[in-house]
Amino acid sequence: MNLEFEKLENDFGARIHGLDQHRDIDEELVEALAAGLNEHGVLLMRGEKISPARLVELGRAFGELEILPEPEKRHPDHPEIFDLTNVRRDGEVVDYEEPQAVFLRGTERWHTDSSFREVPCLCTMLYAVEVPDSGGETQFADMFSALAELPADLRVAIEGKRLIHSYVYSRANNPGRMEPMSSEEQEKYPAVSHPWIRSHADGRESLYMGGHVSHVEGMDLDEGRELIEEVLTAATQTQFIYEHHWAANDLVIWDNRSTLHRLRPYEISARRRVMRRVTVAGVDPVN
Repeated sequence: MNLEFEKLENDFGARIHGLDQHRDIDEELVEALAAGLNEHGVLLMRGEKISPARLVELGRAFGELEILPEPEKRHPDHPEIFDLTNVRRDGEVVDYEEPQAVFLRGTERWHTDSSFREVPCLCTMLYAVEVPDSGGETQFADMFSALAELPADLRVAIEGKRLIHSYVYSRANNPGRMEPMSSEEQEKYPAVSHPWIRSHADGRESLYMGGHVSHVEGMDLDEGRELIEEVLTAATQTQFIYEHHWAANDLVIWDNRSTLHRLRPYEISARRRVMRRVTVAGVDPVN
């Protein structure tokens, strides 16, 4: 059975039909998924139970998987899986100001995964194990369309400019108290510079920015941050967004090279939300 892609709202994103848990992950399937991801930016599969091992297998079909910086959040049997959960190892829900809750609340900012790396990631796969009965949606914003419709004055203002992306910066600016990173940890993740307008292999261009950005290279700090906020506001208008309302056993795959995403608030210290994430490493620098 061939894969079929049913478009989602705002002509952005698509639901996958024809990929079930028993289907072999072969070259033909991977090529179809990659083409769908490139065309639609966000892919959704619903109603299929996906084991941690199968999730890793799906991710590896796209390439090498990243091992993310927070070791205590890695799945105990599969370190490639990042456990995005508000449930502690003891089974209790976290307190609102607990570091884990602070980290999760930080993902309520628009961002693109791993942009703090010299070669950022290709895509992310997020699988829902448990979801709250209200809140906790994920919004995705199409950076191809956002750039194409960016007001002319803002396009001129960002042309040729580069942004500094820093994991140390974004972690320190989470909305609450977290333990500071050690100097050894900080040295593993030096700040990097990427162009604000990203060129893609097929000739298209998109905005490339998000919550890991600390400042505009070569600009006055305050003026640069004001410009970042102005562009972000324009780029995340309703017409560019797909909002995903999660159900258990949903799998969402998104292209981090051309999208932004954010978590929507929920009662983080009262309602369980257990998600498993794998991130496929990139192979090309940002051009």
